[in-house]
Amino acid sequence: MKMLKEEIYFPIIVAIHFVFWAIDLSMYNGGFIEVSSDTLLFGELTNIKGLNIHRILGEVFSSWVVTVFAFNFLMATRAKWVEKLFGGLDKMYLIHRRSGIIAVTLLLAHFVVVPRDLTAFSPGKPLGFYALILILIGVILSAAPIFKKKIPYHKWINIHKLMGLFYVMGVIHGGMVNSLIKELPITRIYVFGMAFIGIAAWVYRAFLFNLFNKKLHYKISGISNLGFGMTEVELEPKSKALNFLAGQFAFFNFPSISKKEQHPFTISSHPHQDKLRITVKSLGDYTKDLDSKIALGDECFVEGPYGHFSSSYIKEKEQVWIAGGIGVTPFLSLAKDTYTNKVQLYWCVKTKEEAVYVQELEKVAAENLNFTFTVWASDEMGYLTIEKLNLTNHKEKGYLICGPSPLKEALSKQLKGKGVSEGNIYDEEFAFR
Repeated sequence: MKMLKEEIYFPIIVAIHFVFWAIDLSMYNGGFIEVSSDTLLFGELTNIKGLNIHRILGEVFSSWVVTVFAFNFLMATRAKWVEKLFGGLDKMYLIHRRSGIIAVTLLLAHFVVVPRDLTAFSPGKPLGFYALILILIGVILSAAPIFKKKIPYHKWINIHKLMGLFYVMGVIHGGMVNSLIKELPITRIYVFGMAFIGIAAWVYRAFLFNLFNKKLHYKISGISNLGFGMTEVELEPKSKALNFLAGQFAFFNFPSISKKEQHPFTISSHPHQDKLRITVKSLGDYTKDLDSKIALGDECFVEGPYGHFSSSYIKEKEQVWIAGGIGVTPFLSLAKDTYTNKVQLYWCVKTKEEAVYVQELEKVAAENLNFTFTVWASDEMGYLTIEKLNLTNHKEKGYLICGPSPLKEALSKQLKGKGVSEGNIYDEEFAFR
């Protein structure tokens, strides 16, 4: 499964800018003059002819900001082709979140370094300052853990959507002030082209998304409190059913809890089954005591499917699946797929009693000789390590890991220590906020 990973994505953006700026600057014969300009920390620039480092760096930073935000808005559209490029919506959102922080850092660098023309007033100057302040506030409210925990999700997402408006203000600022970018043909086309893509993506996500992405109508047909903070919800389609692959997830909205809020949950039923099933762990205000907030017959609206955590995208003949706690949910669906390859599933829990789906998985194992299943209870067996699995031919297998970040990080590191390539390790990330 080839994808544009984080360690590839950011260098590509840097490299593209370096190439475009290098070509344009090497051929530049213009007479850009800083007649009377000042910088935040480096003093005034008076009658400086030709290019200067402050101007170049300041505008390189701004062009990076335009590009990074443009791609972030493109990711937010949840377009299938974009999701495929990044190897799943979960991976894409992780890059999206980190990109926002990087973009703000670059924006601050632009504000500090770039010279400001003092010869004439332009409405673009205060507009740029207001855009900077609003973007800073928006990113802090969106990314800072203290605000993410305290601000309700539906309010948080509305604040996040305003980032597009602040971005438009920044782009208008760039078009109104005197800049070097306007004199560099390749860079100018690229930067304003990316700005157009970013604005178009934001307009689509903010105003047109629901028009083109109709949510499927379901009703709740079953609710089970499984204990250990887990609630199983069964959903019956009222019209068209969701078409998905085993291992994928969708966004679910329960109007009886909130008409606007939707949350991603992995689908634990198999695509061949008539009803959808999700198993929800109590991890926040929305999911806490879920069984007491919903009732049989309640409506539910489903948007999806998303994610590439599916055997359909994995080609290795032998696979090792490792689940941590509620991370077993995609494997409940995947286990019911028909395999000609050998699959070993290890479910890590604190105690055996927490493995509430043990009978279901044991039944699958009894019916499919290529599928084996083991409950790994840490109170009896200690924490799971790759060494304890006694595997052979590590490099020839594919590894699917779903669970808490410490588990995924530890096992991925151990697998790489055994010579397993990163391309053979697949995991799922649900920290969308």
